[in-house]
Amino acid sequence: ELHSQILEAISRPPVTRTRLVFEKKKPIPLKLLTPKIVEVLDYGKKRGSTREEREKERLKHKYKKEFKGALREIRKDSRFLAREKLNEVMNRDAERKRKVKELLGSLATQEGEWKALKRKKRK
Repeated sequence: ELHSQILEAISRPPVTRTRLVFEKKKPIPLKLLTPKIVEVLDYGKKRGSTREEREKERLKHKYKKEFKGALREIRKDSRFLAREKLNEVMNRDAERKRKVKELLGSLATQEGEWKALKRKKRK
């Protein structure tokens, strides 16, 4: 029975199936920026600015210049203070080192004298 079923399945024409295909996705549209159109009324170069506008520009320029100078001075001062602090720390360290060396030297001489005294007492 199984044999006959197999033979029957083999003798049948093959079933054609359609291939599996991914669904096509729509492309994401780019965001387009629409330009803001402004009507220009005066063509060409500016004929000249008013006195107040010139004064504003001059003051703005002066302010920027002063601000940059102030920043430069602050940086210079902070560098100077850092250098002074470092010098102070280095001097303190050198002083401490000198004192320690002095103490160790005096201890060494005391120990030498003590050993000399011990030797004399033995003899």
